[in-house]
Amino acid sequence: SSGINAEYGNRQSSSSPGPDAKQIRRLILLIIAITVHNFPEGLAVGVGYASVGRPGVTLQQAHNLALGIGLQNFPEGLAVSVPLKAAGYSTLSSFLWGQASGMVEPIAGVLGVVCVTLAEQILAIALSFAAGAMIWVVCNDIIPEAASQGNSRLCSTGVMVGFVVMMGLDTALA
Repeated sequence: SSGINAEYGNRQSSSSPGPDAKQIRRLILLIIAITVHNFPEGLAVGVGYASVGRPGVTLQQAHNLALGIGLQNFPEGLAVSVPLKAAGYSTLSSFLWGQASGMVEPIAGVLGVVCVTLAEQILAIALSFAAGAMIWVVCNDIIPEAASQGNSRLCSTGVMVGFVVMMGLDTALA
């Protein structure tokens, strides 16, 4: 949190008032939630690749899992960067915070490879945790924020398009 507060001094426009304490708290919660959500995704990718060769697990399936998670990481990074930019943070800082929120994935991927040898059941738990964390972030922060800005229709359309794309990928890559 001190990084976000300290960086605020490097805003591009010093003429507009800064974010209030409530907005900073929401930004910090969003960054933490997405970062925590990325950890089980990294585990899932690591477990997927480490499981190749086991009954019913192919390299193509591991690639598909990594592709699906990788594709949805772009909007997650934007979900961190865009609110920071809107709150007055510099483009570079907003981008770097978005990137930082995803840096736990490669670390968790390595841990996922290790976990395969220890407990294969962790994949179901990790995926459930990742899904729950992201649903919470979307329902608790992103949708209400979009609605409060008059973008509820665009937000709903985005949710539906994202759902259709991911279901299409799930069906096409199965």
